[in-house]
Amino acid sequence: MKQNILIIGPPASGKSTFIQETIKGKKVSGITTLEIRKDGQRWGFKVVNVRNGREAVFASVEMKPHVASRYGVHIEHFEDVAIPAIEDGIKSNSIIVIDEIGNMELISDKFRKLVLKAFDTKRVLATISMKTRHDFLNKIKSRSDVRVHYLTRANFERIGKEIRDEL
Repeated sequence: MKQNILIIGPPASGKSTFIQETIKGKKVSGITTLEIRKDGQRWGFKVVNVRNGREAVFASVEMKPHVASRYGVHIEHFEDVAIPAIEDGIKSNSIIVIDEIGNMELISDKFRKLVLKAFDTKRVLATISMKTRHDFLNKIKSRSDVRVHYLTRANFERIGKEIRDEL
């Protein structure tokens, strides 16, 4: 990779699926955040270390420590998985996956600092939602070493091929 890649799209545009398909067979470190559903409804989110599979539920409609949207966020659970996973990516020579950089994740000061450090490696493949508004995201999007792709269902395959060819 010559620069960081940032995938932006609306909720349910397939950003996480896109990341999963794009990194197949690649040497990667980092995190994904996956939706948890109960009784057909979105109940919360878990963070997963993509290298070793370690995971933790860090947000749900039942948690109360911090609040983002309708979810309570237990930032310590998030940091226990995310921080070592991203640090591992910085130390290694792997692609650093950060799926996603969103409102819940940005509650963590440690996470924000580490994301900037990761972006300095020019090996980051990350996602953000178009709904997320935060000054930190504007800072990332405006970096000269970041190429932004806006993902839609219509351009999913084309962007996937472009990025897989670069990785």
